Amino acid sequence: MSIDPLRIHLSLVSHTNIGKTTLARTLLSRDIGEVADRAHVTETTDDYVLARSPEGAELILWDTPGFGNSVALAKRLAGRSNPVGWFLSEVWDRMANKTQWLNQRALKHVKDVSSVVLYLVNATELPETAPYVRAEMHILEWIGKPVIVLLNQIGQPRPHAAEVGEVERWAKAMKEYPIVSGVLSMDAFARCWVQEFMLFDEIAKALPTDLDAAFESVRQSWSRQRRSAYASSIEALKNYLNKLAGEREVAPTPKMIDQIKFLGKRLGLTKNENIHDPAEAAQTALSARATDDFCALTDRLIVVNGLKGKGIRKEILQRMQSDWQVTNPVDPRHAAVAGAIGTGAAGGLATDLASGGLTLGLGTLIGTVVGALGGAGLAIAYNHQKGASGTTVTWSEAALKNFFIEAVLLYLAIAHFGRGRGNWVESEYPPFWRPTIEEVLEPMKLEAKDLSARFDEVVRAVLLKLYPEAKF
Repeated sequence: MSIDPLRIHLSLVSHTNIGKTTLARTLLSRDIGEVADRAHVTETTDDYVLARSPEGAELILWDTPGFGNSVALAKRLAGRSNPVGWFLSEVWDRMANKTQWLNQRALKHVKDVSSVVLYLVNATELPETAPYVRAEMHILEWIGKPVIVLLNQIGQPRPHAAEVGEVERWAKAMKEYPIVSGVLSMDAFARCWVQEFMLFDEIAKALPTDLDAAFESVRQSWSRQRRSAYASSIEALKNYLNKLAGEREVAPTPKMIDQIKFLGKRLGLTKNENIHDPAEAAQTALSARATDDFCALTDRLIVVNGLKGKGIRKEILQRMQSDWQVTNPVDPRHAAVAGAIGTGAAGGLATDLASGGLTLGLGTLIGTVVGALGGAGLAIAYNHQKGASGTTVTWSEAALKNFFIEAVLLYLAIAHFGRGRGNWVESEYPPFWRPTIEEVLEPMKLEAKDLSARFDEVVRAVLLKLYPEAKF
């Protein structure tokens, strides 16, 4: 078969129902084929352009039918060199075992056109005990092309050391097969885009030298697309935090009698639930807008990272409203000395009463309401400052730092969400992500006014801690 030197072919192969099409969707950033929880979903060998350079070079990804009975298939392929084996493969199987015949046709195509084979395996199985792996390695030896083993079905992202251990276990098991040029973690559901740079590095090492120039041109084109999506994500994060930093809400100055009622209500001295608290209303309005902003950020990150779905405002707002809490109450008599009382709007109002006595001088009020905003659990905090027409409610420096961390967490979650998984669904973050972000931030000693300009620096540092081998 005549091979076009400007077309580099990657064939994605695996045992049936391991997740080839799911991974293909993630790598291609678009929906292709059919995904279902059953064997032999993919029945044809289909090609898709993974990357194309301005010079016309193309990187083609082939999605192939999954291996069924790998042991029988390996025997059939090994026997094709003799007349009886050829008859069984091309005539008998075509009539008596259509699935095996289709597998053989697909593998012959892989043998004829592939530059590199991407062999996807279930990482939850032990490589030395999985019954089909040895037979499939014999099939790959028959194909005779460089093989990169990709570990799928790893589950939720884990600390770097744990993932390295998984890769090393499989690399050790693959040492007896010279055709294997590399082993990588590449979960179709939870890979991060920076891991794809590692995949491209492995492909570059596996390719014959006469394809180096064509591959380098398509790699540069692909890299620009990935970096452009990253830059758009960073811009969205900056805009989000800058908007929050500029948010404010003015609460009218309450009358003296109303301030006394508010204080009594918040200290549990009265059960009157109908008292209207302007500061509380201002906080609620500010929080509602923050909910909208968080949803808008989610939607923007979903789009620029090639996913589908939307942030759900109703669920975020409902959780926010149900998670308000006031903690660490302080006796009002101590507030004049301490300069604060507990947390929440009550803190500021009680400080007024304690510092100003019955004159109720406003002064500078400081209060913090701690709650959870949406599934991410945003810490909410407020500054209360005297204004011409009342109390101005804004986000405190501590709150903006928490918003910064939560925005980075959201980005990490979206950056790890494989398109083959379907529409974006928010879920719990891996527990080690937040400490990793805090570890990066700690030596920087950033003030709130510096945060939005440092998103790129912080996100890059976090990604390099999670994937130190990645060059992106």
